[in-house]
Amino acid sequence: MTLKLYTFPGNFRAFKALIPAQYNDVAVEVPDFKMLEDNKKPEFLAKNPLGKVPVLETDQGCLFESNAIARYIARTRRDTKLFGNTFYQSGEVNSWIEFCAHEVELPATMWFYPVFGYMPFNPNAVGKAKADLKKALAVLEQHLAGKKFLVGDGVTLADICLISALVYPFKMVCDKQFRKPYPNVEKWFFACVGQAQFKAVIGECPLCVKELKAPADKS
Repeated sequence: MTLKLYTFPGNFRAFKALIPAQYNDVAVEVPDFKMLEDNKKPEFLAKNPLGKVPVLETDQGCLFESNAIARYIARTRRDTKLFGNTFYQSGEVNSWIEFCAHEVELPATMWFYPVFGYMPFNPNAVGKAKADLKKALAVLEQHLAGKKFLVGDGVTLADICLISALVYPFKMVCDKQFRKPYPNVEKWFFACVGQAQFKAVIGECPLCVKELKAPADKS
């Protein structure tokens, strides 16, 4: 099986595919790729007409959308149990993946994208993003009480997707005061990123000490 992942360096959405590849011992080639250049070339648009990444090229064709790619790689092996131990647990994993996409990724990116210069700073949008992320973290905090991982007794794709979405917020903008109400979340975060398979993809993850702000943010 030959797999090639097209993405720009440091793309958290690509983490969702590269981390399960580590757990499943699946080789994934990541070629050099420049956004705003390579994604506009005809040969790439033939893989994904939207010109977005990540895109996974397989022997049978190309897959797009990060969660679909993550699921594909996670399912290349059953013994690693990245979809849980039972049919019901696989449903739980999928529930948390959807939760991540709608309740975590959206507010998280609205907060840290202006810091990275990916979008203009809007104080109202950032304020709402912070409030929405707090709501999502409160749900995780309650669920993780007495648990080490989200589903079952080991890492699943649910943990991988949510950690991937939280890496940059927790490193760059969610300072100690912001994280204080969520000790279970913080403990779970460290339990995941401390594993070799996470470190191989995302490296060390020191938590934010002081919130980074967009240049236009004068608050």
